[in-house]
Amino acid sequence: MNSMTATSPVAEHLPPAKQVGLTRKLWLSGAVVAIVVAVAGLAVPYVVPDKYTMGLLLDGIILALLALGIGFLARHLGLISLGHTAFFGGAAYALAIATQQWGWGMMPAALFGFAVGTALALLMGLLVVRASGMGFLMLTLALGQALYQLCVQTVARPYTGAYDGLQVAAGGTFVGMTGTTVMNAALFWPVVWVVLVVAALVLWWLGRARFGVVLEGIRENEERMRFSGYNTFRPRLYAFVVSGAVAALGGVLFALNAAYVSPDLLSFTKAGDSLIAAIVGGLGSLAGPVLGALVYIDAQAGFNSSGNLHLYTGIALVLVLVFLPGGLTGGLGRLARAIGKRVRR
Repeated sequence: MNSMTATSPVAEHLPPAKQVGLTRKLWLSGAVVAIVVAVAGLAVPYVVPDKYTMGLLLDGIILALLALGIGFLARHLGLISLGHTAFFGGAAYALAIATQQWGWGMMPAALFGFAVGTALALLMGLLVVRASGMGFLMLTLALGQALYQLCVQTVARPYTGAYDGLQVAAGGTFVGMTGTTVMNAALFWPVVWVVLVVAALVLWWLGRARFGVVLEGIRENEERMRFSGYNTFRPRLYAFVVSGAVAALGGVLFALNAAYVSPDLLSFTKAGDSLIAAIVGGLGSLAGPVLGALVYIDAQAGFNSSGNLHLYTGIALVLVLVFLPGGLTGGLGRLARAIGKRVRR
């Protein structure tokens, strides 16, 4: 029967099976695009005219790392998290404690902060990834706010400074940069930009690989994936930890640049900022959270000067949800397709 199947004339005329996962050609093309984008972005400090705008851009791409992690989970698993500030703020606090309390230099403290943020993602993931929908959202929010409350307790004041926050003692160097240098937005930009591009490339690779295909299968029908023999818990946990690690990178870079951490990094407001940025940019694409974070930071600066920050933010969010359901990138994609159709006609 096998030999008959192999020589069947029907089988000979069937198209070759489509390869699932990340091919070598796709892997290389993604790497080339990332290198081009990274090099192009390095020119930003030479183009931006003033320090204020440069500071806004730097804040935007640091927030973009937090939004990227949230967008990765939403895109591939359909899960919305409000607890990623635990990894962002946890990494920032770990760095600050290591420099302030233990006298560590910036580089080992940064590695420690990243490790702590990733470990928090693993611990939270073990507790929440079996949930889905509203249950997942509320669990991540509850655990994130529990860390916030722990941080502001009086017993934690010697370590976290409670509501007063904690200064980062900028000793040593970070990738060859001194404490004064990392606080300069224009000089710190190349490091943060390269980290953002590399993080986005890794998430893109994972999403295109077999791992991403499995995640999307779980998103569409987890029960069927279980019946097919897949252990759906582990892929969900791995995806959660990866997204948390990206958020932790943002927390480390924020602490280095600001030289100060406060409970606001763990607050519900910060969680809302990152989620709104991801929604505004568009959860359906990798570039969406990055674009959304940049637009959100710029809009917040403008709205804040008017004295009606929350009012205008709410109105802008409603307009995006109603008229741009796929976010800015979704709207741009529809516009590009419409223009393409007209050109072909």
